[in-house]
Amino acid sequence: MRLGVALDLSSQEPVRPQVDRTVTMLARAERHGFDSAWVGESYHAASQPFHLPSALVILGHLAGRTSLALGSAVLLLRAYSPRKLAYEAALLDQLCGGKLTLGLGLGSPEVAQRVGLPASGPAGAAFDATLKLLRAAWSAEVAIPPPLQRGGPQILVGGKVPASARRAATLADGFYGATNYCDDLLFKQSTAYWSCRGGSGGVVATTRFCVVHEDAATARELAARHLKAATDYYTARGSWLGAGGPAELELPMVGTPDEIDTTIDRYARAGVTSVQLRVAPFGTPPEVARHTLDLVGRHVLPNWHGTTTSDATSPTTTAETTR
Repeated sequence: MRLGVALDLSSQEPVRPQVDRTVTMLARAERHGFDSAWVGESYHAASQPFHLPSALVILGHLAGRTSLALGSAVLLLRAYSPRKLAYEAALLDQLCGGKLTLGLGLGSPEVAQRVGLPASGPAGAAFDATLKLLRAAWSAEVAIPPPLQRGGPQILVGGKVPASARRAATLADGFYGATNYCDDLLFKQSTAYWSCRGGSGGVVATTRFCVVHEDAATARELAARHLKAATDYYTARGSWLGAGGPAELELPMVGTPDEIDTTIDRYARAGVTSVQLRVAPFGTPPEVARHTLDLVGRHVLPNWHGTTTSDATSPTTTAETTR
């Protein structure tokens, strides 16, 4: 199991001070043994508690300020020309020393309109074509400079329907479950992904809000107070998703270190190989985020170092090797 940090960068306050605070937090995460930093993106008509547009710009800035691996969680394809994306991702892979993972989602037609790109065409077919184009451009070194990683960065794709898991298994390197995917949906997609993958070589990653404290009640009180702006964003849009459709808010990564460790064990047994912790959403005091990182770093991460590689084999194999 690999543990990273997912960054919340809001459009409700100036960007540079947020990024500077983030770099300080990432230095702490790196000292504890977290392996990666992940940035999402959104294109809003008004300021929101997360995310910023153009995640590659933020990641390019972070590439010179942290040695952690970098990932997008997720980039919205409808905001990009596929050929331009091939060049930009290749360049970013060079900047971060060949440690880029490209998480991709389609995004809504509104995203395309906001950046002046056409939103027409069959979504699934367009997504598949883009994945093939990226691989071809990186493998044939059409993008100059080419990515540092041979064949290009790992690609993870998300989605809540069976076709998404199949796409992740056949055209990409792994599946990415968003924060708003409740556990039953995440596990359903993980099972479908591994089934399509034939049980070998792959990644199932997800992002989760995370508040940790020595006292369980205190952790939940802090989460209720400081995660509210971010969780209300999903709730107001009816965006919490379970395997059967709209669902209620879940916070499986809120609690004591022992509770977090138990949750990670459950995830590993369901085939999840990578979890990104959102420890500092908009409005979270820095000392709360630091305390979460410290507790996870001291009491949870040591239990998972070396338990899987970045290229796991199957839920069964992962579960058998994690503890």
